[in-house]
Amino acid sequence: MNFDKYRICEIIKDKLQHYGTKVISKLGPVVNPLLINHKKEDNHLLIFYFHGLFESMNQRALNHIDPQHNMLVNQFDEFLDYFLNHGYKFIKSEDLLTGIEENQRYAMITFDDGYFNSMPAWEITNKYKIPGIYFLTTSNIIENKSYWWDIVYKYRHKQGNSLEAIGKEQSFLKGFKHPEIEKYIIQNFGIKSFEPWSDIDRPFSPDEVRYVSESPFSTIGNHTHNHAILTNYEEEGIKEEIMNSNKILFELTGKLPNDIAFPNGNYNKQILELTEQLGFRFAFTTDPGKNRIRPSNKNLICLKRLMTTTTDIKEIGSFYRLGANPDTVYSDVKGQVTFLAKAIMLMRVMRK
Repeated sequence: MNFDKYRICEIIKDKLQHYGTKVISKLGPVVNPLLINHKKEDNHLLIFYFHGLFESMNQRALNHIDPQHNMLVNQFDEFLDYFLNHGYKFIKSEDLLTGIEENQRYAMITFDDGYFNSMPAWEITNKYKIPGIYFLTTSNIIENKSYWWDIVYKYRHKQGNSLEAIGKEQSFLKGFKHPEIEKYIIQNFGIKSFEPWSDIDRPFSPDEVRYVSESPFSTIGNHTHNHAILTNYEEEGIKEEIMNSNKILFELTGKLPNDIAFPNGNYNKQILELTEQLGFRFAFTTDPGKNRIRPSNKNLICLKRLMTTTTDIKEIGSFYRLGANPDTVYSDVKGQVTFLAKAIMLMRVMRK
């Protein structure tokens, strides 16, 4: 019986493209426990990043912010409960310096940007006595400004634009420095567009930052002054964005941060070197994966993080414990199938 291996690979690729993450999500709860048992979970650190929480689906439906996979408050509670029940200990970044026990499993919670709507998370983590790191964009906090991507989202959504069109506009703007983005926002939506619509889209106030920072379970981190995508900047601009944020955070909390999270996850070798020169001990990326527990050292420690989603934790929890999610697994499988298809095609060409 004749069959074309290349054609089979193409069919698999098409099916993956169409059903991809759905199939992987369904298989996960069956396959993942076997992989977890084989790979083990001890001596690894899982770091999760959030942006904010919704109190209810009705609040989400107001479309005051770009949803960004933000889960509901009750889902966040269930998320923490899941990992606690699976033997995870939540830690601070500084625990990596002071030393943590081996043969244990660890997790860390982080919130990016400085949304006031992450306050319910702060209340829940304090209830559980779980540490959390809050990476703050200081210009929004000082000026009480909505975040530019939310302005694009809520105004374009109100105008009836599709989610795809809104996403493309946001991605386009990520290629510019902050002054150019701000100019674009003013030209397209007006200066008043920076005024928050509600507690959903506003940042923390300076007083709220002081209050949050006083908790023994809170760590305040640097997220640049203007949520600057640092790969768009030259050396001096990078330093200015980070140091301006540091100055304000010190004024608000009395402490210089040891932790920085790169806006949009963008970084390179130069940015890592400058970050270390400026005195940071921990650099948080959006590179997905698990972190190996290692002895403390004098160098900058670069950490991977997993983006959380609204999927029920009972369905997706096993993916997280492997340092993945259905999207990253899908990308890996798709990449391997594509490579195999190209290899088979190349072999066919060479035989001719």
